Amino acid sequence: MNPTPLSLRASAPVFLAAVVVTLTGAPLSARAESLQERQTKILQVFKNVSPAVVAISGAKGPGRYGSGSGVIISKEGLVLTAGHVVASTGDELRITLADGRNVTGKALGRDMDRDAALVQITEPGEYAHVDMAAPESVERGEWVVALGHPGGFDIQRGAPLRAGRLWDADTKAYFRSDCTVSGGDSGGPLFDLDGKVVGIHSSISQDVAENRHVPIGVFAEDMERLKKGDRWGKLSKLMPDMKDFDDAHGTQEPGDEAQPEAPRRRNRARPQQREEEPAPAPAAPATGQVFLGVQLETLSNGGGVLVVEVTEGSPAEKSGLQLEDIITQVNGQKTAENADVVSAVRSSKPGDKLKFTVTRKGAEQEVEVTLGQAP
Repeated sequence: MNPTPLSLRASAPVFLAAVVVTLTGAPLSARAESLQERQTKILQVFKNVSPAVVAISGAKGPGRYGSGSGVIISKEGLVLTAGHVVASTGDELRITLADGRNVTGKALGRDMDRDAALVQITEPGEYAHVDMAAPESVERGEWVVALGHPGGFDIQRGAPLRAGRLWDADTKAYFRSDCTVSGGDSGGPLFDLDGKVVGIHSSISQDVAENRHVPIGVFAEDMERLKKGDRWGKLSKLMPDMKDFDDAHGTQEPGDEAQPEAPRRRNRARPQQREEEPAPAPAAPATGQVFLGVQLETLSNGGGVLVVEVTEGSPAEKSGLQLEDIITQVNGQKTAENADVVSAVRSSKPGDKLKFTVTRKGAEQEVEVTLGQAP
């Protein structure tokens, strides 16, 4: 039986959307009671955990305008978030608490292979916090609650509440749920109905009913290493079909699924089709097409375009583009979003040179890339 999504939205004060759920196999009174009990549980989770949900943004540094969400897991202010969030914000952070108060923070370690990161609030104090779930307690099909700050922190709205089912709990890859999340939710928490963190929002699929979360076991396994500030890996190749991580190989605009030659992007099977209709393998760029070899993420406020992955052996790597470079111009033209880079590449041909102006570790420099031909 396919899970029936339950979508709620709550703020302060709490507002509930009307929900209609069809359940079979039980008397009407039992069905109504079951739904009412679940709604009560979800609202209690929201009340208990929302004070620990924070917004994260860069405190300083040229071009660092990324933002995301996180959740506090200790009274000293230790925060779980996504690796790509701190990659775009820089190490010096501004943490916005649930009551609207801003405190300073710093990025600690991050595992970019699994998109996991740890942040420390640096202002002394005791902070509202939540517990992490035991990794072995997370089960496929259980009800979960998603919180975060889509579009950034809004004191009038708070962290909206979304509820649904965990329809895939693959600890070797990513958890998947049908909770609706969007830009700005990255790094936010996914809770079980005991109010414990089971995952961290990582990326958004082409279908709002399929979103990926870093399993809590990833943090549990590498917690000491993350606390020490170790940093390793690069954004996982398990994630190329997600909206947050668009390619810039020059074959299409981000989000355009019409062209079959789209590199490493695909239409995904919906959750209810998962068993009967596996998603096709990702397609490579067609031979002869122009090739750059990076994955990009648009920074907010027009701050540029962040390089979140560089393909090994690609023209980008050979020419010196690096992970976490922020592309601000291509051939003297401002790049405000991924599409600006894609457009510049698409209008070129193999062998052409493009001059990228990038911000790297706070300093501006130019990198000239000779575009290649797709392998």
